[in-house]
Amino acid sequence: MNTYEYLFSLFSFLAFVLAVLLFLKKRGDKVANRLLGFYVLLFGYNVFYNVLYWSGKLFTPKCVIILFTNILVWVLYGPILFFYIRRVVFKTQFKWLDIIHLLPFSLLLLNYSKIYFMNPEVKLELFNNRRIVFYIHYFSQHQNKLIIGLMFLYFGLIFWQLVKGISSLNRETWLKWISFSYLGYVLSFTTYFVLSGIGVLTTEHDYFIGGAMVFFISTLAYFGFVQPEVFDGLPIKKVIPLMKYKNTGLTTAFSKELRDKLEVYMNQEKPYLNHDFRLDDLAEELDISRHHCSQVINEHFDANFFNFVNQYRIKEAKEMLKTEKDMTVTDVMFASGFNNRASFYAAFKKNTGLTPKQFMQQADKESA
Repeated sequence: MNTYEYLFSLFSFLAFVLAVLLFLKKRGDKVANRLLGFYVLLFGYNVFYNVLYWSGKLFTPKCVIILFTNILVWVLYGPILFFYIRRVVFKTQFKWLDIIHLLPFSLLLLNYSKIYFMNPEVKLELFNNRRIVFYIHYFSQHQNKLIIGLMFLYFGLIFWQLVKGISSLNRETWLKWISFSYLGYVLSFTTYFVLSGIGVLTTEHDYFIGGAMVFFISTLAYFGFVQPEVFDGLPIKKVIPLMKYKNTGLTTAFSKELRDKLEVYMNQEKPYLNHDFRLDDLAEELDISRHHCSQVINEHFDANFFNFVNQYRIKEAKEMLKTEKDMTVTDVMFASGFNNRASFYAAFKKNTGLTPKQFMQQADKESA
């Protein structure tokens, strides 16, 4: 085995570890976690199979038993990712009709069954003599084209699920990333077989498709160990500030100190009641730069400055709507720090799910 093959073996092992962690993960949706774990496991197995193929170990009596099993993996990627995306976006339960998604897998399993259960020594001899193809009864001529078509079909289904759920799904969630990473894999897979078909395939091209899988595994590992909440639908944009502010010189201890100071200032002085309150004003009060002030808000409150301030304003507005019965909605809007009706209604609906009038009606019913 060369250096590349050892490296790919390492990432295969990493995928197996990550898959186990996802299977055992208790936080979040267990079904979704296990689907994702199985998806990662498939990639890990595919990389493992490729390493055996590249190193020649696949064509030994001990390993030839798994010959052609990678083909089954190829047709499982799409359905498993489809089930995962559908589960996370819509919380869909499995139905009997979902069995149809496993039809390609079942047909290929039936097609290759004689080879899979063949004696290893016999299998190896047939492979070396190029006679093993006679045991593949169906699809052999156009098999790869059909599998590629199936992969693109599943990307379309996955993308359709995301589009349907876009109103309830943050556009920046990692689901968008994992879906398009699958497309990247499909494109690299397609390129591999196109190059193979025109007879210019080299070992480096083999490594290329393996590299696409390794990139996926390593990114999953990063999220899995550094920012695991991303698997529960955490927006990717929440991870970005960690990278963006990594080298700003603001220490963790000082950042937490600023967070506490910021909370005290907002709760006691209520600067947000001034509709002209700006990020520069807050930075000046904390005696830090505008950039560091934005960093503290992003890291500790998962919001930008305006959303952060509006949360306080809406909290104030809710109290007024409950207790100040002589104030109109417009009075409350100005008194809580907003200076226009559109931004007030948008922020109120975003934070409460209700319009101000609906909130008042609900509050009246609760107090009655």
